[in-house]
Amino acid sequence: MSRRFKPVSAVLAAACCTLALVSPGTSAATAASETTSGIGSEPAGSVDAYWTEARMQQATPMVDPSPPNSDTTTTPTEPDVSESGDGDAGPADTLAAQSDEALAYFRTSKVWAGHGRLPARSIGKLYMTHSDGSNHYCTATVISASNHNTIWTAGHCVSNGHRGWYKNFKFAPDYHNGSRPYGTWTAKAWSVPTRYHDGGDHYYDMAALALNSNSRGKVGDVVGWQGYKFGRTPSSATYGDVRAFGYAQNTHPARSGISSSGEDLRYCVGSSSVPGYRSINCDLGSGASGGPWIYDLRSRGWGYVIGSHSFHVGSGGQDIYSPPLGQAAINVRADVQAR
Repeated sequence: MSRRFKPVSAVLAAACCTLALVSPGTSAATAASETTSGIGSEPAGSVDAYWTEARMQQATPMVDPSPPNSDTTTTPTEPDVSESGDGDAGPADTLAAQSDEALAYFRTSKVWAGHGRLPARSIGKLYMTHSDGSNHYCTATVISASNHNTIWTAGHCVSNGHRGWYKNFKFAPDYHNGSRPYGTWTAKAWSVPTRYHDGGDHYYDMAALALNSNSRGKVGDVVGWQGYKFGRTPSSATYGDVRAFGYAQNTHPARSGISSSGEDLRYCVGSSSVPGYRSINCDLGSGASGGPWIYDLRSRGWGYVIGSHSFHVGSGGQDIYSPPLGQAAINVRADVQAR
């Protein structure tokens, strides 16, 4: 997949958005890692008031983007930079009955039952209002960041890919069956790669959001977080024993025996491979968008985010695809973690 970024010039249209400008001398690799950020215009209190219990229950899964029409096997050139951050399980967090040995792989997703501890308490539903006024949800994860208030999700859960932001972002960690045991947090700022915000390039379908503290404090200090492995080397690596999580309302392809409500956190275990788009064999469907693929989870309850749910190919596709979380991911996270 050959990708080139043409020089552009633009005027910053409003205080809510900061568009990355690319000069004629900017390389394609540098341009591809530029970010676009937004700042919430609604007070946190008004977002909390907007999300009544009825609106949360009526929110529908954000529709996954249509798969790209181009080849999925070529990785664009990126600087040779890698970055990782650790999670924080806390002294009492363990995964019951889970060994550190290799796991049995399965693509037919199961319900994750271990709520009240990591990893479930760092994963939650992210609610948002589409630019057409409809209410939706995706899956998001608290990740390691200096502000202890950063979550990771898909770009299509934050931006419409045509320079339009969604709004009313609200995150409910460890959501299950209508329960929000740790409360909710609203977002104050967010960032996506410019290549996604201005054109919907699937290869950059990733986003980070900085949250407001609520009455309990910063989300990371309350629920913990997951580590991450971003950059050129991690984005080209193949990982085994990866768990893919998401609040799927259905499966892909469709099958019977799964709740259609999206009330459960579901997961698969598999190997996540490259080149090009990262992939994992898993049937998580709508609602899992942005859900984390966590490597090296082990009994401590935290591991490293190495991918996130973006799209399937075809009605019977057996794999989920994620953008490789390279230099653009490093920049997106950095763009919000100081806010």
